Amino acid sequence: MQKISRLIQVLLLSLIGNQVILANVTLSPLFSDHMVLQRDAPIRIWGSCSPNSTITINFAGQKVRTRSTQTEWEAVLKPIAAGGPYTLVIESTNKIEIKDILMGDVWICAGQSNMRFRVNQSFDGDMAAMQEHNPFLRFSDWEGSLNPINKRYPLDLLRQLTPGNFYTSREWKKADSTATANFSAVGYFFGRNLQEATQVPIGLINNSIGGVPLETYLPSAAIKKDSILYPLSEPGWSENRLYPVWTAERVMQNLVAWKEESPLSPMPMHPYQPGFLFDAAIAPLQRLAVKGVMWYQGESNATFTADSSAMDPQLNKRKLALLIHSWRKHFNNPSLPFVIIQLPAIKRDWELYREAQLVTARNIPAVSLVVTMDLGHPTDVHPRNKKTVGERAARAALANVYNRRLTAGGPLYDSFRTEGKHLIITFSNASSGLSTSDGGPLRNIWVCGADKKFYPARASFKKNEIWLWAEQVNNPVAARYAWEDNPVDANLVNQEGLPASPFRTDF
Repeated sequence: MQKISRLIQVLLLSLIGNQVILANVTLSPLFSDHMVLQRDAPIRIWGSCSPNSTITINFAGQKVRTRSTQTEWEAVLKPIAAGGPYTLVIESTNKIEIKDILMGDVWICAGQSNMRFRVNQSFDGDMAAMQEHNPFLRFSDWEGSLNPINKRYPLDLLRQLTPGNFYTSREWKKADSTATANFSAVGYFFGRNLQEATQVPIGLINNSIGGVPLETYLPSAAIKKDSILYPLSEPGWSENRLYPVWTAERVMQNLVAWKEESPLSPMPMHPYQPGFLFDAAIAPLQRLAVKGVMWYQGESNATFTADSSAMDPQLNKRKLALLIHSWRKHFNNPSLPFVIIQLPAIKRDWELYREAQLVTARNIPAVSLVVTMDLGHPTDVHPRNKKTVGERAARAALANVYNRRLTAGGPLYDSFRTEGKHLIITFSNASSGLSTSDGGPLRNIWVCGADKKFYPARASFKKNEIWLWAEQVNNPVAARYAWEDNPVDANLVNQEGLPASPFRTDF
């Protein structure tokens, strides 16, 4: 009997082994019907399989055969111009078909709740959704499995949470009324304007999560190597002075069950943890070519808490620059375009963060800044005019990425000089000239002398320059424009009517 039992075990193990060898080939979950792949770039297709599997890939007239040596496979196809639809066919021991694939431009939409803010929540959102049916605009909307609002989550949920299982859906959808209504409003209006202007299919991947600090989108390896930020990669990151206090408080609200029920066990992972969303949202995209990134984040990093003073601006500049450089390294594209949405006006201490975004756009090539100061709300962190934000972002991309003959955005402070009693400021994005939005005198502009006392200035426009003077200042040394939390009276624009970013010359 023992011999028979042993024989049965051997046969069962043999059968199990054969099942592993003959296991079906799978495709990465990033691939689905209706997706957009980046045009004019090598096309990587990958998935999992049994060792020594032979896989045949057919796509858009190309046929590639590859053989796996491990449990993953990958094939690289030649670049294809914009067009489609195409069908991707994967054949091995089984057959996979992905239909209605377009070749176009793929943009990542990342950030926090103002990027997540949906079309049906925005002004004109219902009308936009009702009218939309664009077969050349596609969405991949990644939903998180844990929404970090002010609530307690069960310990079992917390313990099983990883970057690998955080997002619950990634499938692509056409821009019909239902998909549009539930997609990022800024992303949708950005993509719609790009598609209409370029007549190229546009695919948008939205992996934004409400309230996230920038640190979660940084790769852990980059944090560890940074001489200042490295403590954020160590235990106790949520209590470190480098990390925003209010986001740490929300983390602890979510982890109350762990603190009460199992405080001696390791702290569970959390989507606000430094490096978490990079592993969950950016690392999986590494093999996909993308056109660029639209980044709308900063509310969580501008101040320590919602009502406190600003966080260290040098620290925030460092984090934002590290994010851009590390993503470019990750995608093996040193000039990967970034379109940064600047924080709007609000009754919070956001001046220094808006400046950090301005300086980043000035100092790092292929970074565009979208000014939204005039689109804010004094008390609402989620202003509803997302249509204009998306349109301005598209304009910046068309000018700076697609090389269209457009002024990319509103006037951006470039440099200054003095001539006698005049302080002269030069702007970019103002080649057609400067003006005011209401036709009146320039408001909320100030100059100071060596005593650092600022006085309201008078102004005249000369091409892309402003000449400033004040009776109280004989020898001006610095100027400031709209340098307050909610500068509702600021009115500097270019001839295209786009608003200027707040600035100071004495930073």
